[in-house]
Amino acid sequence: MSARRALPLALIITIGSTYAFAELRPATTKLTCFPIRPGDTAARLAQRLTGSVDNRHQPWFQIVDPATATMLPKSRYNEIEPGWRVCVASDMLRRGAPQQPQYVPVAAVSVPLPQTTITPRVAGIDLRALWWAAPLFVLVSGLGLVWAWRRLDERRNRLDILRGFSHSFIYEFERPLLRNAVTPPVRSRVRFAPARRYAEILVAPGNGRTYPNLVDHKRNVEYDVARIMRLLKDESFSNGPLRAEGQWVVIPCHFETDRLQEGAP
Repeated sequence: MSARRALPLALIITIGSTYAFAELRPATTKLTCFPIRPGDTAARLAQRLTGSVDNRHQPWFQIVDPATATMLPKSRYNEIEPGWRVCVASDMLRRGAPQQPQYVPVAAVSVPLPQTTITPRVAGIDLRALWWAAPLFVLVSGLGLVWAWRRLDERRNRLDILRGFSHSFIYEFERPLLRNAVTPPVRSRVRFAPARRYAEILVAPGNGRTYPNLVDHKRNVEYDVARIMRLLKDESFSNGPLRAEGQWVVIPCHFETDRLQEGAP
């Protein structure tokens, strides 16, 4: 292709119609196009032709592929090839720029540039999705609240059952020891685990007393525990093996709902 071959007028018109320049310029701008040679870069061309490498980002500085009659996006200016054209507004050319033989103009045409602005598109919100999402969120939240409330209510009921049984057990355990007693014959406390339907009743001798303990009175303590379990007649509770924690005798008790249902009339 001859270095002095003029860029087709259709290509120049395509340049003006395909790209909308945000910068307001005169209604008609004269473009001067130069061939791109091996080793050229967009920055070097902008420096050589306009005096500043930053001008390669200007709308009046364009690189054109004459084979396809299209402008190269500025994001691809690192991919320019020899044989393409660099087109610059004639009034923006650097004065006194040396016109080497390989950089003589190949086209100088007055091209109208449309004065348009680019309006960003805003993605709309599909309200139909909200119509489905809102009731679904309310439904899931309601189910979660009902489940949490039931779990809390179930825990409260289990704790009440465990507490009532433990208090009855302690009362029956110390009742025979209250005769002629000036001070409480037994010290007691309870540990609850409602999630496991489990309670541990702890009893220890009162001040000045030695009963109950599992060293000197193990048989008596086991007998009293079995006696109280029969006396309370609560088939929903069962007790496990006794153990000692220091001066305390630990009586584990387990609440079994299945046994409660089997014993119901």
